[in-house]
Amino acid sequence: MNAREAGGGGTATGGGRGIGELTGYDAFISYSHSWDRELTKAFQSRLQSFDRPWYRSRSLRLFRDETNLAASPHLWREIERGLTGSRWLVLMASPAAAASPWVRKEVRWWLTHRSADTILIAWTDGTLVWDDSRTSFDWSKTDALPREEMDGIFDQEPRWVDLRWLHSPEQASAADPRLVECVAEFAAPITGRSKDEVIGDHVRQHRRTMRLVRSTVAVLTALLLAALAGGVTAYTQRNTARSQTLVAQSRQLVAEASSIRDTQPDLARQLLVQAYRLAPTAEAAGALVDSRSLPRVIQGQGDLRGVAYSSGGLLAVADDQVRLYDLFTGALRASLEELESSVAAVAFSPDGRLLAIGDADGGVRLLDVTSADSPRTLATVPAAAGRTKELVFAPAGKLLVLARAGGSVLDIRDPARPRSLGSLPPDTIAARPTGTLILTEAHESPVLGLWILSDSARLTRVATVTSPSDDVFATDGRAAFSANGRTLAVGGGDNRVRLWDVDDPARPAVRSDLNAQGRDGVSSMQFSLDGTVLAVGGRDGVITLWDVSDPFRPRSGARLTGYPALASVFGLAFGPDGQTLASIASAREKKALDARIPAENAVRLWALSGVDRTSTVTTLPVKGTFPPAFSPDGHLLAAGGNPTTVWRMDDRTGPHLAATVESFNAGGQAAAFGPDGHTLFSGLPVVAWDMADSAAPRKVTPQATRLVGAQGISLNPALPLLATGAGPMEPQQVEPGTVQLWDVGNRTQPTLVDTLDGTKAGPQAISFSPDGGLLAAPTGAGTVRLWNVARNTRPTVAGDIAVAKGRATALAFGPRGRTLLVGDDSGAITTWDVSRPERPVRRVTAARHTGTVRGLAHHPDGALAASAAEDGRIRLWDVSDPDRLVEIASLTSGGLYLLATVAFSPDGSLLAVSGDRGTRLWSVDLAAILRRLCAESPRITREQWNQYLPNRAYDPPCA
Repeated sequence: MNAREAGGGGTATGGGRGIGELTGYDAFISYSHSWDRELTKAFQSRLQSFDRPWYRSRSLRLFRDETNLAASPHLWREIERGLTGSRWLVLMASPAAAASPWVRKEVRWWLTHRSADTILIAWTDGTLVWDDSRTSFDWSKTDALPREEMDGIFDQEPRWVDLRWLHSPEQASAADPRLVECVAEFAAPITGRSKDEVIGDHVRQHRRTMRLVRSTVAVLTALLLAALAGGVTAYTQRNTARSQTLVAQSRQLVAEASSIRDTQPDLARQLLVQAYRLAPTAEAAGALVDSRSLPRVIQGQGDLRGVAYSSGGLLAVADDQVRLYDLFTGALRASLEELESSVAAVAFSPDGRLLAIGDADGGVRLLDVTSADSPRTLATVPAAAGRTKELVFAPAGKLLVLARAGGSVLDIRDPARPRSLGSLPPDTIAARPTGTLILTEAHESPVLGLWILSDSARLTRVATVTSPSDDVFATDGRAAFSANGRTLAVGGGDNRVRLWDVDDPARPAVRSDLNAQGRDGVSSMQFSLDGTVLAVGGRDGVITLWDVSDPFRPRSGARLTGYPALASVFGLAFGPDGQTLASIASAREKKALDARIPAENAVRLWALSGVDRTSTVTTLPVKGTFPPAFSPDGHLLAAGGNPTTVWRMDDRTGPHLAATVESFNAGGQAAAFGPDGHTLFSGLPVVAWDMADSAAPRKVTPQATRLVGAQGISLNPALPLLATGAGPMEPQQVEPGTVQLWDVGNRTQPTLVDTLDGTKAGPQAISFSPDGGLLAAPTGAGTVRLWNVARNTRPTVAGDIAVAKGRATALAFGPRGRTLLVGDDSGAITTWDVSRPERPVRRVTAARHTGTVRGLAHHPDGALAASAAEDGRIRLWDVSDPDRLVEIASLTSGGLYLLATVAFSPDGSLLAVSGDRGTRLWSVDLAAILRRLCAESPRITREQWNQYLPNRAYDPPCA
């Protein structure tokens, strides 16, 4: 751990001087350890050696904490001595530096004791915008500088140097003219010379040094050759052994993280970050992409008592207080500490505007949470009948309060003045969300009563239902109504659950019995909002998911096993999108619990897709399996195809539906964005839609007759050409899958250029080369035909690829050069070099799929590819070496994903997969994933480090 990290507890920065060195530094470097550590080290090295004679170790003396700061208990005193002894301040500007308390403190000191004219700015990340009209930075846009310290310190626009292109130390090459220019910008003012003079001296010194080096090398070559023969071998062997050790340790940590992914998910996150840090193996990269399947943990501040989601994007966690979290950022929005009694239950109104808090005495507090940062108490209802068990918001402004010794029905149409409509029996254990039906229990009996609740809160008993077993104990949480109120689930003491159809409350009918395969009975149940999933919590710490979309044939899904065997799951809540499940548990025997596992005071958030776990960011509820298509700026996504839906992707809360584009037949259509970013093409003949206003698509191509929706579309990256694969047509039209080439230079009148007879392309089997000069498409014979394409001319055949096994079914050119990925109906993926299309060269084949490869896409950086096949698997591949295909991951998609097609976003951060159950999005930006994992988990402790990395010095990966 760095000294200032220990002292500051936040983002560490550079600065400070060794003991006894009070003067003699040309510049002091202030920077953010979390963002610019490696870049600053490399930049310091280049600046110190700039214009350096061969006989001197450096030309400038620069102060940076890691090279000059000795171990000292007086951290700021040493930093201040370093500042005092320096003539210039070099500020590495970035949002991380602007937020760092250490950088801000160093800047304040400098502006107090030095002139602003002696500050040199190196811009490494974020935004810098100067506003001439105000003679200051535009602070509404500038986030790379600390505003409080630097607002108004310059009387004219300061000079800064843009180093954002210098992403890694490897780019800091002395031969790079860009780096020479940048370094000279700093060396000139520090040395008091002009930039041209500094560069000229640097070039002369470099030439002089090179002449000396060449003469020295000539003398020593003969002696070095003999020594190098043995030394190179030893060096290579040592590096190979070290690399193999790091790879082995990385893979071991991935395996360890997998073994504790549910019991200790936060530690698993830290191990994954460290694994990738040791060696970016395929296993580590795949585990990072799949890491969203790890449950999130929110630590409580006492015994947990309730958890609830709102439709407005909040999560309420109740323990000794009530805390509100933002669902999208995970940030704490508010903490309600001043409660008159301990909390027993929480619930949000359907519109998300009200929060009800029930206390241990039966009282209820109503709050307005429209502004989540400042909740406002509207009313407090006095205690009625013992501890609150559950709160149910019902239509027509009613709130049902289920309490231990009874309950009440409140009229909250005016939430500031709630009034009681009547009482509920003391044995009420569940209420229909519509507020028209309640369930009561008979003491020590499996027979439960159904009561109709009238608008005036009058109760009429209409029927009875039974528990699936005679093993009866306290029934809190052992019964639940679906959101529409038609299905009632009743749990038994032997982990069995019975589903009742109570659409007609007077005639309840058994639909099926579920066996959750637990040991100690059911302790809680909850339906998803759409009523298709039932989560059953057990007294053995296990949560079982059931698909009850067909109540006659329920299907068991994932078993969530993160809690200890002696923990009882007593609280469950589905998120508003049904893709997250929150759970809380309590220990039945506290002394028997493993203290390392947070079972009593932690909320776990499970990422789900139906009844399966998933690693997706989200799932878009669209129909159709046509290839997803991003706009060039990544702000829009066209998905589905039956009909085509357009989603905005630039909202912090996640994708939201912008518009639905007209579909032309029952089969649907493929769609793709043009290079201008606001034109969407679809159908046959091709039609263009203006998406400048994404909420109101405008058809700009007049068409009297629409024949069919294209099953595949590919845009040429360099020419205004579009290739389509025809969908099923009438007998007199072209065969299904036949490729047609269209000129879309005039989007009001796309023109058919040619029909490529003999082709037969699936949804993702048409691909243009990145230079736009080559088109690849499968033929009816199973081969791949390559065509030379140009504007205003018909395509000509350039060559053919003979697929070794089966028939070509999916194609994807890489973003650089002419490397083509070919998927076939045997499940194999092959890399081909088609730089000479008349003589394609096969490079490597990987056969991991079973069944036809239907989807194939290249990542924009060319190092990653994604595939989907009829086996329902989504696989990621490392394709950085065209002679070696390495599978990184088989993504956790929530069960098999049939008929899937794939696409990467233009910035490479997302993978979109359209299948038979919507379009799913994965995060594949490894840098962003690493930051998320660090943000979601506390730093690995020294004891944990020693357990998993006993032979390495303690160096937390998220420090």
